[in-house]
Amino acid sequence: MALREDLPRAALQRIVEDSLQHLLRLIRPNGRFVYAHPAGHPDRPLEGYNMLRHCGTLWFMLRAVNDLGLALGEPDRQAIGRAVGYAAGKFARPGWLDGDTLALVTKDAVKTGGIGLALVMLAEYRRAGGMPTGATSGALPGPIDDTIRALAAYGLAQRDGMDFLHKRQFSDGAVLPFRSDYYTGELLLGLFVTSHTDPGALAATEALMARRYGVPEQSHWMAYAACEAAERGLAGDERLVGYLADLVGDIIDKPGYRARRQSTPIACRSEALTRFVLLCDRWPGRFSDGLRAAALRAADENLVLQLDWYDAGQFRKGDEDDKVQIDYVQHNATAFLNRWLIG
Repeated sequence: MALREDLPRAALQRIVEDSLQHLLRLIRPNGRFVYAHPAGHPDRPLEGYNMLRHCGTLWFMLRAVNDLGLALGEPDRQAIGRAVGYAAGKFARPGWLDGDTLALVTKDAVKTGGIGLALVMLAEYRRAGGMPTGATSGALPGPIDDTIRALAAYGLAQRDGMDFLHKRQFSDGAVLPFRSDYYTGELLLGLFVTSHTDPGALAATEALMARRYGVPEQSHWMAYAACEAAERGLAGDERLVGYLADLVGDIIDKPGYRARRQSTPIACRSEALTRFVLLCDRWPGRFSDGLRAAALRAADENLVLQLDWYDAGQFRKGDEDDKVQIDYVQHNATAFLNRWLIG
């Protein structure tokens, strides 16, 4: 299908590059982002911080560099290195878990989704050329492959039967009751992208898809994880085809999320739809042409809506709030990047 006239490919790339440049300007000398600010006023920081969103934002930024083949100047490479280093400064070894493991720790807690997002961040960091790496740069606690391996080992250790624990207290390993709609998908994506699985994790993945985990939530993270599993042959074809058809079909058939008039809920569905279309092209013959076309049509309609809250590399929250937050930029710009990759 051809690009819509109001989304030419050059415009898609410009949005991605301008979003990347805005985020680069938000990285402080210590590697921490200006987390949120009023639209057009990054000099007026708002309160709050979230390390999962820090890692997810870097994942987008590094994907943009890698997928678009951008040649960053040295100041920008150093800024990304500082931001990765800020995340790495939160990595710590839990004394209550056997083996060589690392956890992403904030406020004496480890969120399983943070492990997944740290893994995808580091996978793209490793793929990028000319970035500061290794202990000598101060960016990571050791060689990047060892760091990834230790984070993945922690993630795999969170399997609890046919599911995963979502949050633990770092000091003593106590399991906390918090559950997220997204952490499992984030973890699975990180494990799959970095090629760290075991039979138990793959069996849990099959079981999660069998019970349609993430479908009612229209989870873009499970869409990413399932598409990655398909491309890597990590689950049965029939299971993956049925699951993704259900998930994508739910997003197409139930567009009520658009009525909220907020950029990021729309963007997350756009990510799922565009990632699915990429899978159709890379894993041919499994899905109908009609489903691919419907997914792309819905994605393009979403992307046009997302432009209502866009200006100069910044995505506002929505009609009633002009706040710009790093994850708003991440999700929206990633959707445009995925669409650019479709061609």
